[in-house]
This record gives sequence, structure tokens and C-alpha cells, in this order.
Amino acid sequence: MVRFTSILLMLIVIVGLVSAQATKPAAVKLSVTGMHCDNCAAKVDKALRGVKGVKDVKVDLKNESAEIVLASASVKPDALVKAVVKAGFKAQVGEKAAKADTEKKESCCPGEDKKKDGACDGDCEKENKDKKKTTGKS
Repeated sequence: MVRFTSILLMLIVIVGLVSAQATKPAAVKLSVTGMHCDNCAAKVDKALRGVKGVKDVKVDLKNESAEIVLASASVKPDALVKAVVKAGFKAQVGEKAAKADTEKKESCCPGEDKKKDGACDGDCEKENKDKKKTTGKS
């Protein structure tokens, strides 16, 4: 009888483990606007990873999106949006939103004015050194 109970218990544990691995974790896709460079994407990534219950984050700068894999179904998409907004960017649940405004992007790098370019590469110091080399100006 003890042997039967032990085998039954092991079978239940194995079935539980297999079913837990078979279930696909929940994922949420966000549209994120205001990212100009890799540094911005890293800030969004860090903000999303700071939300309790987030398992994995993939931020796509080019497509202005973030895909978040949740470890817990209790994580609300609004909490993810709030984290991104708190980090200084705009976000909404779902696919990429249509851009209503065509204003140029402001620089995300402190002390650098890149409004003329409408973009920032996130490595202002390196860019300044490159400018000095090519133009010979400080």
C-alpha cells in the first residue's frame, strides 16, 4: 500500500511539472513612443523589469514596441504602461499606435541639442569626439 501511494504521489508530481511547463506564459505587447536611442530603450527595459511579476522584456527601438513576458497573471497591463510613463516615455497596450504628431524628437541625452537632427544615438560623448576628429573643431 505504501508503495502504491508513493508511485501515485510521484505520478501526480510529474503530471504537475509537465503541465506547468506546457503552459505558455502570458505576454503583453506595448507600443512605446519617445525612444530615440539605445539608451532610451534601456531605460524602458529597466522600468518594465522593475514591475513585480515581469519575467522577461524585449524592447524594440526600431518598431517602438516592447514585449513583456509575465511570470504572474496578476500583473495588469496598466501597471506596465505606468512604469514606462514614469520612466519618461509614452506607452499604450497593443500594436504600434499611429503617430499623430510630426514634431521633432527632443534629445534624451543631457546637455546635447539634437533637435535639428530629430534623433539621438545615446552616445553623446563619443559623437562629440568624432566631430572633433572630422572637423578639427572643439
